Amino acid sequence: MFASGGFDVAIGNPPYVRQELLSPIKPYLQHHYASYDGVADLYTYFYERGLTLLKPGGVLSYIVTNKWLRAGYGEALRRFFSENSVFEQIIDFGHAPIFQDADTFPCIVVARRVEASPHPPAPSPQGEGMEESSSPHRGGVGEGSTAPMEPIPLAPFPGREGGAELSSPVIICPVPREKLTGINLSQFVSQEGYDVPWSRFTATAWSLEPPAVDELMAKIKRVGVPLKKLLEIKPLLGIKTGLNEAFLIDNNTRSDLIKADPRVSEIIKPYLRGSDIKRWHSEWSSLWMIVLKSSSDHAWIWSKSKDTAEKIFSETFPSLYAYLKPLEDKLKKRQDKGRYWWELRPCAYYEAFQNPKYLIQGIAFHPRISFDADGMYINNAGFILPTSDLWAISVINSPLMWCYIFRHLPHKKDEAIAMDAVYVETLPIAPPTDEIRSEVEPKVSRLIELTKANQESYRDVLDWIKSRFRIEKPGQKLEGFASLDRTQFIDEVRDRIPKAGRKGSDPLGVAGQKEVSTVYNDYALPIQQRDREILTLEHELSDLVNQAYGLTPEEIDLMWKTAPPRMPIKPVKG
Repeated sequence: MFASGGFDVAIGNPPYVRQELLSPIKPYLQHHYASYDGVADLYTYFYERGLTLLKPGGVLSYIVTNKWLRAGYGEALRRFFSENSVFEQIIDFGHAPIFQDADTFPCIVVARRVEASPHPPAPSPQGEGMEESSSPHRGGVGEGSTAPMEPIPLAPFPGREGGAELSSPVIICPVPREKLTGINLSQFVSQEGYDVPWSRFTATAWSLEPPAVDELMAKIKRVGVPLKKLLEIKPLLGIKTGLNEAFLIDNNTRSDLIKADPRVSEIIKPYLRGSDIKRWHSEWSSLWMIVLKSSSDHAWIWSKSKDTAEKIFSETFPSLYAYLKPLEDKLKKRQDKGRYWWELRPCAYYEAFQNPKYLIQGIAFHPRISFDADGMYINNAGFILPTSDLWAISVINSPLMWCYIFRHLPHKKDEAIAMDAVYVETLPIAPPTDEIRSEVEPKVSRLIELTKANQESYRDVLDWIKSRFRIEKPGQKLEGFASLDRTQFIDEVRDRIPKAGRKGSDPLGVAGQKEVSTVYNDYALPIQQRDREILTLEHELSDLVNQAYGLTPEEIDLMWKTAPPRMPIKPVKG
């Protein structure tokens, strides 16, 4: 089995064990593995062990999560591979659900050990072959060993600075999830794979893009300045209540509280959920947040009263006290709470919610950054950028930046993007010339205005439909009624009228049809006109953003040809 001092092939699907569960053996792993990182998953060490068990020229092929290709904890493993092997293939399944029962997104790698080993392979912890030491049922690396497991010393192979092995290409082949059904993987790789020089793969995050695309992304990063540095601001997380059922309320609850005590209106603020954050302008759903600041942030009348604080609170805001009192036990058990059980956790930037700002979803399926100047609050499903600058929002919402974001920010299930503040603040934003800025700002202002007008029109019509025809669930077609023609709109309203409200063969009747037709003319046609203007402005902004980054016509064409899913607009034909 150890022909010429090691295995010919190592094939496997290493176990996934999160680093939190590895604490008892972390000192051992740190001492024995060059790929050690304190937050690395167990599969990292199976990679290194697999390569050390190969003979010179032996091949390793694993299917395992693709996170190590780019994650910080994978740096040591990437360095280990770059110094001690040559990859022949990387088949990346991106974020396709290969394993239905596991929330992981795998890749298949084929790596060849190229340097001579000065020592024979060390025995596995069980004293048996690779298959035994790799088993996820054995309890992890090193368990049951009577002596420390010494890895094979791997000397860097000759020609590290540009030898033939380094110039050998790696076959890279991303496999889109829509191609998975019935795929002939070998044939697909043969047809769709492309070569990337192995010399490009170092300890830094590995890009699997074609060289031209990689060069384009590098240019975007090179031209841009990190968002945080350009605007001289930092992202601020939305309010974390610790108990949403207490502090996030609907319109009816707010009305009842204010009716009983008008003073409560001062501390009930409009708030947006993550799903309410739209492109350019958010769509408020008539939801509210009880902003009872912590006494460490705000001088309430009860703030220094200690034993009598609750009594004073109950007398100051009686309706609010009566509302929160039944939730006292839950509120006291919060980790995120203020000085008293009825207060929110401390927050040093409440005023930022009252000022102009960007609103950004924490998990995003689309490039949807909105601008708010209406004092909206958000919960911790998103965060804000406290600025009135209109250039940066045009860049973050642009097709160019979505191409960059999709390739550089972490992905979650179903291709959602992790728009965490720590990533967004590093986005490379090109500093605009005065001329470009002067063209962009009025266009962004107009987009915000048009988007807000459309949102109000949709809301007015849906409210009218619900009230006039008792249609509680209008459905997707009516929610986007402006995409229908007049006849389709009338038919959809007719079909959605509850059976209990129908009279005769046509529940609308002649008068009802006339009403619906009039509403369509008054609202749908203006929305369609605004949509056309929005699209024109979007393309003009995209052109200006591309210009700020100095993109050539060839680079713009490449951007669109290799565009990720869910681009905000389509390219202009011709």
